Amino acid sequence: MKGLIFGSLSALILTTSATALATPVKYHQSNSDTHTASQVAFNFNVPHITNSGVRNDIHFIKVAIEGMSLQNLIISLPSQMERFNGVRITDQSGGEIAAKTEISKERLLITFDQPVVPGSSLEVELRGVQRKSLGGNVLLYGVSGQRIGLTEEIPIGTARIDVHEKG
Repeated sequence: MKGLIFGSLSALILTTSATALATPVKYHQSNSDTHTASQVAFNFNVPHITNSGVRNDIHFIKVAIEGMSLQNLIISLPSQMERFNGVRITDQSGGEIAAKTEISKERLLITFDQPVVPGSSLEVELRGVQRKSLGGNVLLYGVSGQRIGLTEEIPIGTARIDVHEKG
C-alpha cells in the first residue's frame, strides 16, 4: 500500500512539474521599457586602433589609449615585409614620444620611456618599408600592448594596410 501511495504521489509531482514547464509564459513589454532599452550605450574603455595606412614609403598605425596606461606596444610584422629603415612614434600633437625599440624579423617592441596615459593617442610610423615582391597587397599588423605591472600582452587589434602597386 505504501508503494502505491508513493508511486501515485511521484506521478502526480512529475505530471504537475511537466505541465508547469510546458505552459507558455505571457510576457508583455511596455513602451516605456522599449524606450529605456534603446537608450543603453556601451562604452568600451580599452586601447584601440583608430586608423592605419600608407604615406609614400611610410606605413602608419594610430592607436587611441583608453582605460589604462601602456608601458609598451608590440607590433607583429607581416610576413610580406622585407625590411624597414626606422621607427618614429608621435603623440596627437605631432611631438615625438621617447621610446626604445627592439626589432626582430617577426615583431617590433616599443618600450616607452614614460607610460602613455589614457586619453592620449599615438602614431607609429614604419619608415622606408620594403616588402617582398610576392605576397599580396594587403599587410596585416597585429598590435598588442602591455600595461604597467602586468607581464601578459593585451590585444589591441589588427591594422590593415592596403598597398597599391606603383606604375
